[in-house]
Amino acid sequence: MILLFFKGFLLSFSLIAAIGAQNAFIIKQGISQNHIFIVSGICFLCDVVLMGFGVFGIGEFFAKNPVINLTIAILGILFILYYGFLSLKSAFLSQSSFEISQGNKLSLKKTILLTLAVTLLNPHVYLDTVFVIGAAVLMFSFDEKIIFASGALVASFLWFFGLGYGALKLSQILIKMTKTIDILIAIIMFFIAFSLIRYVSLSSSIKLPIV
Repeated sequence: MILLFFKGFLLSFSLIAAIGAQNAFIIKQGISQNHIFIVSGICFLCDVVLMGFGVFGIGEFFAKNPVINLTIAILGILFILYYGFLSLKSAFLSQSSFEISQGNKLSLKKTILLTLAVTLLNPHVYLDTVFVIGAAVLMFSFDEKIIFASGALVASFLWFFGLGYGALKLSQILIKMTKTIDILIAIIMFFIAFSLIRYVSLSSSIKLPIV
């Protein structure tokens, strides 16, 4: 049982720790000292819901529905390109977005909406939490799924809060590298957007079933 817990922990950690839109967003909010508990908490709660879908089989519906997948991908492209453009623009301002944010924090409502957008409008999140985690537990019993999922969620909790508060703790050091960080975030966003565009182009070439 302990081995199963750590299998879930390690798989989840390996998926979440990859540099992506969500992690870049959390780091930026930590440096900006902007509602980091709320940001980290929302990311974790989204993982709770999405991993639950994957572990208990509900994710199969999303995997087999090309319309839902394409809709999420297109919305994700638009949002990620916009966020990447803002980061790139910030890199060339005399005052970085981090410094501006520290002096004028985002409202709680805007922070929540942005966190949900960068999490739920990124198809990679569904791939990791719903499909990969879901596939890993297909042959498990109900009790084994619970243990595996517990390990996966502990990894998620430690990563998101560790990343957020780590960036917050080091904000005074990282603030000196804001232009470099903005450029790196922009590159990450544009790379993710490019991969999503490829996904949409490949998916659209497949004829959807006529109902």
